[in-house]
Amino acid sequence: MTARDAVAPWGPPPYPQPPTDRAARAEAVARTPLAWTSGVALRAGRVTIGGSPWTVTLIPERFRVFARRLFAANRRGVLPATPEETDAALFLLDLGIADPLPPTAAAASRPDDVEVVVPVYRHVEELERCLASLREEGLPVIVVDDASPRPDAARIRKAARAHGARLIVRKTNGGPGEARNDGFRASTAPFVAFLDADVTASPGFAARLRPLFDDPLVGALGPRVRPRIEGGSAIELYEETRSELDMGPDPSRVVYGVPVGWLPSASVIVRRSAVTDPPFEPGMRVGEDVDLFWRMHEAGWTVRYVPDVVHHHEVRTALTDFSQRRAMYGSSAAELELRHPGRLIPARPSLSGLAMVAVLANRRSWVRLLALPIAGYEFARQRRLLGPRMPLSIAVEMTGRSLWSDAFWMGHLLRRDWWPVGWGVLVLTPFSRLARGVAAAMIWEPVRDHLLRPTRLGPFKSLALRLVDDASYGSGVIRNAIRKRVPNVVTPRVRIPSWPARSAPAGGATMQAGPQAADAPPVRRLQPVDAPEPAEKATPAA
Repeated sequence: MTARDAVAPWGPPPYPQPPTDRAARAEAVARTPLAWTSGVALRAGRVTIGGSPWTVTLIPERFRVFARRLFAANRRGVLPATPEETDAALFLLDLGIADPLPPTAAAASRPDDVEVVVPVYRHVEELERCLASLREEGLPVIVVDDASPRPDAARIRKAARAHGARLIVRKTNGGPGEARNDGFRASTAPFVAFLDADVTASPGFAARLRPLFDDPLVGALGPRVRPRIEGGSAIELYEETRSELDMGPDPSRVVYGVPVGWLPSASVIVRRSAVTDPPFEPGMRVGEDVDLFWRMHEAGWTVRYVPDVVHHHEVRTALTDFSQRRAMYGSSAAELELRHPGRLIPARPSLSGLAMVAVLANRRSWVRLLALPIAGYEFARQRRLLGPRMPLSIAVEMTGRSLWSDAFWMGHLLRRDWWPVGWGVLVLTPFSRLARGVAAAMIWEPVRDHLLRPTRLGPFKSLALRLVDDASYGSGVIRNAIRKRVPNVVTPRVRIPSWPARSAPAGGATMQAGPQAADAPPVRRLQPVDAPEPAEKATPAA
């Protein structure tokens, strides 16, 4: 019996369905300032590229005036002024083209319907800082001690008493998900904020986030979680711009297949009525947050990432801790693939993109000329997919994105999930033009990231740590794929770019793009939450 056979009967209890009262949504949206989502492009005043889900969207004509006004305002915020603008706002919100702005800390009022749950294992000093950061929030706090050893348990009890927090002590260590479940069960408020013990909260975070739940479709919200840099070690300086809990500066709806495809439950607020009890799948030590938010989205709830609010988390500075933690993150891929089949396939390059890389890397000039008919076919295919109403320039742009995405994902695969093969390619670069082309695809993302978000390490140390980061993660993926016999997480799928049967609809059309689809931008591979682990194991079992 394979691992998939063993898990096949498993089915998570269905999450509650969200309300369908559109009038309540419209009322909430009408009093919430909206902003154009950074990272979404507007072309020709009527076509957007991006959003969540990632799409090419021809905005309906009746919504274009409001969309242009929102785009011009950037992040300053716009309130819908008429019923027509409210309809436009809902359209843009549901595609991730617009996002709601939280109030400032000065304008926000303290909520009375939020409780905070803090799971902890051993990390007493971090817990004390976390509880101190919550004190002025004035919210009820539940600390869940996940069976810490006796000396640490005594100190945790003392810290909870000193900060007025309620304490729950587990008899056995179950991991952060189980601890959060216990805290959720002990709470009664309509909204529950989960905060890991090694996270310090920004002042008034719940007061700022709570108004965004006025939209009855919103089931969960997460702030940005940045690393706390207190020294100058190489790991800290790397994590400053490459932390796996930092989902970046751009707001987003949280859906599968976009850069913010999940939220770290190290810091998140959940609507009680949007989840089951328990909310986190029992027994999952890694990836339980990814599973939760994907299930919420499948049930129809909106989950939002709100980087306007920023928390900070502690950084472990030892190289062994860094590598083991990345491997632990990778180990979640097999378990998540069993629960969400097809979502953890590492790459889906198209035959067109792979052929383009192969012909451009060839030494013969006549072979390299074959790049022209490949690009021509892809352009014609994109033109037919997009339909006659889309500007010609969009088809050109999408052709370039399509071919570039394929090269990117080939390099990403060889640098990460297939890192032993990728490192072999790097060794062969002095002897092979093709190897040099593939190596360029492999290192492009780290080089680009360093140019756009330079670390204080310098390029060579930064690149070296990036290779360790990727190889460690890939090792975790490979190890658990073998243990659980889940080949999908290490097996890419090559797509054949067939000729479309028909063009896209003419009006208000959206063209969906998956995470490795031809039109999708390079997106970040998921990693699960950074959370306290049991002392008995350096990497918790998935």
